[in-house]
Amino acid sequence: MRQISDLPYQVIRYIKEFIPEQKLVFVNSMYYKLYHHTLKKRIKMYDNYVRDMIRRDNEYVFENIIRENLDLWLKNKQYIYKNMIFNNYIYFVMNYCIENNSDRCRELINYYFPKGHLCRNLHKKNVVKYIKWKN
Repeated sequence: MRQISDLPYQVIRYIKEFIPEQKLVFVNSMYYKLYHHTLKKRIKMYDNYVRDMIRRDNEYVFENIIRENLDLWLKNKQYIYKNMIFNNYIYFVMNYCIENNSDRCRELINYYFPKGHLCRNLHKKNVVKYIKWKN
């Protein structure tokens, strides 16, 4: 990277034209903001990507994911994960943040809760149902 930064700006601009948007996403935060919408099309298992960002407590990326998907997550009813049924996907994400000690992502979800008209007092509501399989 150091060698590339030593090149003149015109050369860097010319080289950048040949790099696809999907690769530019991971170069810096400016490109991530511009091209993060291409990730959803490219990543086959987008739920795994979301969970990975939560596990790493990557607040910047997770904020873009939330802004892009909040309405969809609220409409998605009954998300099933590890023998549990969540009322919607956002409750699952909140629970996953708690399991993985992702405090920054959890605070970000709490910030978006009033916008999604969800209950802040989750401890008072039963948002998870446990599934027991009978043999």
